[in-house]
Amino acid sequence: MTAEELSKHETRIYYGTYESNKNIRQRIDTYMQKMASIESNLGIDSTTEEKEKAKQEQLILLAKIKELDPLKYDILKKVI
Repeated sequence: MTAEELSKHETRIYYGTYESNKNIRQRIDTYMQKMASIESNLGIDSTTEEKEKAKQEQLILLAKIKELDPLKYDILKKVI
């Protein structure tokens, strides 16, 4: 069975709303861009407190992604 043969409901189950809903995809992409920006602002001179604050900010954004698409969250959680 190919992806084209799946119903919208089945597509959401197997691929998540990130792949099946443009609005959700755009919101998740915005969150991921914010996460990348947070990460790129850290440097070798960043203090432990700055690194911990950045991690907490990223976890908040991940929680928002989880609300939108748990499958995408699972993939991103493995990376962070």
